[in-house]
Amino acid sequence: MTPYEKAKTLYKDEKDFYMVLDSCGQNGVIISNNEVFACGYKTYSDYIHKKSYNKLDKPDTWFVYLLAGNPRSVFDLVEPLEFICFERFDKRFRLIRFDRIRKLYRR
Repeated sequence: MTPYEKAKTLYKDEKDFYMVLDSCGQNGVIISNNEVFACGYKTYSDYIHKKSYNKLDKPDTWFVYLLAGNPRSVFDLVEPLEFICFERFDKRFRLIRFDRIRKLYRR
């Protein structure tokens, strides 16, 4: 099974999967190859922490909306930002420094 196919199985309703793809395609980045499928967009860490909508600064966070497969190659394909944020279907956001998670995956 390809990473794309694995990502698709995370959604019971196929329409929801395609809505995520459409949103990432319009506002973010989609990466799909034999190793990884990832989609996400740039956002602000203040929004995640404080629910602040102040968009005066440059985005400092990659919000990873969907990921399947081995993410090692993603780090070479996206602009490094200060943070990476994700949620694991439990409504809790994890905000991790980009460099820290990149080092963990490159071991």
